[in-house]
Amino acid sequence: MDLQIERAISEVRSRNAKFVGLQMPEGLKTRARDFANELEEATGSQVVILGDPCYGACDLRSLNGLDLLVHVGHAPIPDLRPSIPTVFLEVRMDFDATEALLRNMNRIKAKVGLVATAQHVHLLPLVQSYLVAEGRTVHIGNGDSRIALPGQVLGCNVTSALNVMKEVDQFIFLGSGYFHPLAVSLGTGLPVLCIDPYRGAVDDISEAREKVIRQRYAAMAKAMDAKDWLVLLCDKPGQRRYGLAVRCRDALRKKGMRADIVQLNEVRAEALLPYRAEAAVSTACPRLAIDDGPHYPIPLLTPWEMEMVIGLRNMDEYQFDQILSGDTPD
Repeated sequence: MDLQIERAISEVRSRNAKFVGLQMPEGLKTRARDFANELEEATGSQVVILGDPCYGACDLRSLNGLDLLVHVGHAPIPDLRPSIPTVFLEVRMDFDATEALLRNMNRIKAKVGLVATAQHVHLLPLVQSYLVAEGRTVHIGNGDSRIALPGQVLGCNVTSALNVMKEVDQFIFLGSGYFHPLAVSLGTGLPVLCIDPYRGAVDDISEAREKVIRQRYAAMAKAMDAKDWLVLLCDKPGQRRYGLAVRCRDALRKKGMRADIVQLNEVRAEALLPYRAEAAVSTACPRLAIDDGPHYPIPLLTPWEMEMVIGLRNMDEYQFDQILSGDTPD
């Protein structure tokens, strides 16, 4: 694992930054203190570790007086302008995917799209070359202006997959966890094979996809009789879709519902309890409703799902919620 400490040192020196914030996702925080100490010793700067949870490049934190934020673990969101100078260190993680591909070549279709998280996206050209040599047609798509790298997918944006979906029969995802490939599958409707760099496993997520779809329709069914709604607005800079929150509130009110916008930084189940609503629609990260929704005391829907519930869309028109270019303010 390359945390790019040398690049961080170079950036701090070149900017003459004296007060530096260090932000890491949960999986890397065990390395934070060593990283901060090495950065201080090499540059003479003062480094503060920003210890709150970090969910992505959409979730930049700050501190009064910072000269520079060093954000480790994610690629930048190009159309998001940080409030302070920020360096993004993507943390590239290498692994050999060829063995897993070879063992599963009979599961790989003729026309394939490749996607990955930021940590593994640099491996996609190598995988492409390998599959082409095996007789496959391989596409790596470019996303919208929230996507920094070809083939990269976010939990909230799979436009790099959407842009080649008509050219392929299947996607292969490099990375761990199920949310990103689920987003690709839900967004494109195509099968996805996942190559996990840590387990060496190759998984077909079709069963997980069907489970999620059942959960989402169950949540919508529970919300059918709701007359009192919350519209959740997140103040994280890369998730704050205020215009969408207003449209959701107004659509609910036009249908005779009570609806109010509640802004939160951390959208948590217990944060909704004081408002005593019957259902909620989240305009924050789509992952909240998909991953965490089953644990909420009331149905938690995406904006698209809310529109299905109140009759603005057909119930068989399910689409995955995405945060696209232009959805969040500068």
